[in-house]
Amino acid sequence: MEWNFDEALTYYKKQGAPNDQTALIGLLRELQQECGCVPQWAIAKTAESYGIKESYLLAIVKRIPTLRLENTHTLELCAGPNCRASLAPFVEKTYGTHPKGFTVKFSGCMRMCGKGPNIKWDGTVYHHATEELIRRLVEK
Repeated sequence: MEWNFDEALTYYKKQGAPNDQTALIGLLRELQQECGCVPQWAIAKTAESYGIKESYLLAIVKRIPTLRLENTHTLELCAGPNCRASLAPFVEKTYGTHPKGFTVKFSGCMRMCGKGPNIKWDGTVYHHATEELIRRLVEK
């Protein structure tokens, strides 16, 4: 049986979406499983179908680390004193404070100081991160 977005909207509405955020997140996760990401067209159609703002859905996607918007990536820098000091200036200087194509976040200390600097790219942890590694991830 082929997956159908309209049927998924109906199903999750019966589960309580959009008032129940758990149901709404379930819809977004299922959508990502089917499409590989949460596409912008689906954000627009969900907002229209449920009578909510697109910005509300986008805020939910940003809040859930496992959800990813179409053509966007997340670079998470360890905010421990050694990691942040070594890579944050490079990222800001090279890509600016609001880079296109990816979001930069600072986590708390990742507690892997012996393997630092540490980063996460789309949820995958990289140890001993370098400027060259960040360039490869961002530019691939």
